[in-house]
Amino acid sequence: MFATAPVWENRFDRIANILQWMALVFGAFFAFLLDGATLGTATAFTVTALYIVVFQSLPMRVRHGVWSGEVLAVTGVAAAMLAIGFTRDIESPYLLFSITPVLYSAAFAGWRRGIETALLASGVLIAIRSLSTDGGLLGGSLWAWVAIYLLIAVTFSFARHLLLEASETNAALLAASAADREQLDRLDRLDASNKLLSALSELADGTELNPVRVGGAALAHLGSAVEFASGHVAIDSTDGPVVVAEHGDRDADLASTLTSPLTVGARDVGYVVLTRADAFDPEEVSDVEEILTPVALAFANILLLQDIAHRAIQEERTRLARELHDEIGPSLASLGLSLDMAILQNTANPELANQLEGLRSGVTNLVEEVRGSVAELRDTEPISLHEQAVLLSAEDADELPKVTTALRENRPPSMRIGAEIASIMSEAVRNARRHSGAHIVTIAGYVNHDDGEVSITDDGEGFDLKRHFKGHYGLIGMQERAAKVDGKLDVHSSPTGTTVTVRWGHP
Repeated sequence: MFATAPVWENRFDRIANILQWMALVFGAFFAFLLDGATLGTATAFTVTALYIVVFQSLPMRVRHGVWSGEVLAVTGVAAAMLAIGFTRDIESPYLLFSITPVLYSAAFAGWRRGIETALLASGVLIAIRSLSTDGGLLGGSLWAWVAIYLLIAVTFSFARHLLLEASETNAALLAASAADREQLDRLDRLDASNKLLSALSELADGTELNPVRVGGAALAHLGSAVEFASGHVAIDSTDGPVVVAEHGDRDADLASTLTSPLTVGARDVGYVVLTRADAFDPEEVSDVEEILTPVALAFANILLLQDIAHRAIQEERTRLARELHDEIGPSLASLGLSLDMAILQNTANPELANQLEGLRSGVTNLVEEVRGSVAELRDTEPISLHEQAVLLSAEDADELPKVTTALRENRPPSMRIGAEIASIMSEAVRNARRHSGAHIVTIAGYVNHDDGEVSITDDGEGFDLKRHFKGHYGLIGMQERAAKVDGKLDVHSSPTGTTVTVRWGHP
């Protein structure tokens, strides 16, 4: 039996239960009508009614079980034949009730148990007939009932077989249909993913995903719709809000400030702050919120793409770390062991042993480099110096000097190196803005993991490198940071400008 019965079994079980009660009512009615209220008719009614109550009170899984079903079938035949014996023998109205155990066995247990129950009922009926006073086994009604038992057993067992085949076919069709739907759903998901990635690729190639340009355009649009003295736009990040565009003096003491958060759904993606002397009226606030709606969507797209890129980078770093640790690392260790064995076997040849020892030393260094690479790949995401340069160029974008970037970054440096170089870049740009009087500051160079060179050049008035500026330790701090990563800091200054260059990883 299935854990959950098919629909046809549930329906047929209810019909069979109803037939039991109908057969009981038919037998009891005509037995009392023909023989009156005697001990025999009362006993026949009691036995059959008690059997039906016990039978139908059992769970369906018990009634349809292998051993429990056989016990109930034998008990049903016994109850029916006992009722027949207490009433009119072969002419008893309870003969109709004797059909129900055969029907139940054939319909729910198959042809074997159905035939067995039919033969059992036939045998007991023949025995009752042979023990009756008028004897005789040649009566047509006796063999007619035997034929009915066998016919019902064959008919309902065959019907059961057909219904089971239909259920299995239907289940197979449903499974095939579900598999087809799953395949179609998978294709739909892949198609949707392809369209989404294509759209993101197109966005990445445009200006919609440049926060500096989006912020600057937002301030320009706001300036044409609402009057304000100063304002700035900030986008959210893992390290807190980052100002990507600014107009006017943010530190000016103005009476009225309008702060409008940039939200998409329940997520905050940034904010815009506008200030002026007069208060902002409700209509102006409404105009600002309407103008900033596409800005919020653009910032949400930027953060979403950054999150996707971050996850892809992290997964790739984890995969590379795993392959280095599980494949290349053991291979190098095995190579080192082989070289050790070769050295021991060639002690008589000093020249060859020295060459092998040199190879062994190189393998040892390579193993250490692989371990360091695995540790770095497993570490927190490295700092992108290119992103740091973009952020520096976005700060105080409307003020002089303008900061431009021409920094090429193949691979970001490790966390240890990236943090120090980023601090040197920030300090150099800050010094140029405060003291150089320059118009343009350029961040240039290249970065290739733990090898690179970054220059910060301005077109200002320069300064005397030999002069000591009391209370100013910017250059000393930059030199100390470069030394921490085994790098070198060079500073050149003339009346036409200053260049700060930091190199690391060079032999």
